[in-house]
Amino acid sequence: MPFVSRSIIASSLLLASSAWAQVGPDNNMRPSWKANPQVVQKLAAKRGEFNYDESKVPTFQLPDPLTMNDGRTVSDAATWTNTRRPELMDLFRHHVYGHRPTTDYSVEFTQVSQTEVLGGTAIGRELKATIKIDDRTFSFPFVVFIPTGVDHPVPAVVLINNRYFTPVKKVTEEYDSFIPVKDLIDRGYAVASFFTSDVDPDRADGYAEGIRSFFANGQPPTDDAWRSLSAWGFAASKVLDHLETLDTVDATKVAVVGHSRGGKTSLWAAAEDPRFAIGYSNHSGCGGAALSRRAFGETVARITSSFPHWFTPNYAKFAGRENELPVDQHELIGLIAPRGVYVASADEDLWADPRGEYLSLVESAPVFAVLGKQSIGQDVMKDPSLRSHVNPPALDTPLVVGQTGYHIGSGGHGLKHTDWKLFLDFADGLLK
Repeated sequence: MPFVSRSIIASSLLLASSAWAQVGPDNNMRPSWKANPQVVQKLAAKRGEFNYDESKVPTFQLPDPLTMNDGRTVSDAATWTNTRRPELMDLFRHHVYGHRPTTDYSVEFTQVSQTEVLGGTAIGRELKATIKIDDRTFSFPFVVFIPTGVDHPVPAVVLINNRYFTPVKKVTEEYDSFIPVKDLIDRGYAVASFFTSDVDPDRADGYAEGIRSFFANGQPPTDDAWRSLSAWGFAASKVLDHLETLDTVDATKVAVVGHSRGGKTSLWAAAEDPRFAIGYSNHSGCGGAALSRRAFGETVARITSSFPHWFTPNYAKFAGRENELPVDQHELIGLIAPRGVYVASADEDLWADPRGEYLSLVESAPVFAVLGKQSIGQDVMKDPSLRSHVNPPALDTPLVVGQTGYHIGSGGHGLKHTDWKLFLDFADGLLK
C-alpha cells in the first residue's frame, strides 16, 4: 500500500527486532533541523509564487517502492532484483530521465598529458574519451588524479562537474572547494572529473552539439529518449570504464558525486550503473533527492519549463499533478540499494527542499531492508509512533545508518569543504 502524506506510514515489511542499529541517538531523541524563519521569510518575499511553508505542503500519497505493477508486494531480495527494480527503472526512464540508446558503439581513451602534481603526492592526467559509431566519433575531455606512494589500489570519486572543465594545472595550483583535489588525495582517493556541457550542452538549444544528437545521428529525440541528465550520467560511466583499466584504482570502490543538477545526475547515474559503489547527491532538490509530491521550493512545473532538456517531456505532464506521478524520488534512492547513498542539503537552500531530500532517504528504507541492509528510516518502519518526529538531523551534524548518510550544512547552495569532509567520512566506512 502507498505511504501517506507529510508524516510517514510504516511499511508492512516485517523486520527482526534486533536487526537494525542506528548510529547515534534514535530519531525521536536527537536534536533536529527546522527551517530558519528568517530564511523562509526572505525567500517567500523573493519568490512568492513558490511554497516555503511546511503547513502548506499538500497532502499526498507516495507510491510504495515494494508494490509491483501487478499489485503484489516484494518480500525478498530476488523479487526486488529480478522484477520490481526493472519495473521502476522503466518507469523512471519513461516518465523522468529517458531511455538511453541501444545503438552499438565503442569507446577508447587517449591520454593527452601527464603531470606530477601536489608536491609529488599525485599524478594528474588529462584524457579524452572517444565514442565511435560506424565512421562517426564524439569526444569529451576528462581529468584523473591518482595518489602516489601507495602499495594498493585506491578508491575513487567521479565528480560530475556542472560548472566548468578543470585543467590539471589550474585545479592543483588554485584551491577549489568544488573539486578539492588535494583534500581527496590526502584522504587516499583518486579523483576523476568531467564538465557536463562538454558532453551535452547545458542549454535548451544545445541538442545538436551534444552526445544525444550524436547517438541519434542528428535526428530529433523521441518523447521518452534520454535527456541531458541521463547523458551526463552516461559520461560518468565512461569515466568509470577508464578507471577499470587502471591497476592503481579499485574500480569496485568508486563513488559518483554531483552538486545541484550534477546531484540529480549522480543519483540517476548510480541507478543506471550498478558498478558505482556510492551515489552522493549534494543539494540536488527537485528531480534529484527531494520528493516531487511535496511541491516545496522548486516544482516540477518550474524545473521542466526552465530546463526542458534535463527531463523527458513526460515529466512536464505532471506539473501541478505531482500526486499522479507513478514514481517519486525515494524510489530513485531505492534503486541504488543495497549500495551506498549519501544526501546533503543546505540550511539556506530551501529551493532544494532539505526536508524533502531527507524524507526520500527515510522512505527508501523498505528497499534497503528487503535487501538485508541498514539505512536511515528503518526505526520509523519498526515504530510508527516516530512518525511525528521524522526531521533532518541538526545543522552540521551528520546522520549515518548502514548504507546511507545525510547532513544539512550551514549556508546556501554550493559544494563546500565541509560537504566533502562529511561525505568522505561516510565513504571511508564503506570503501576502506
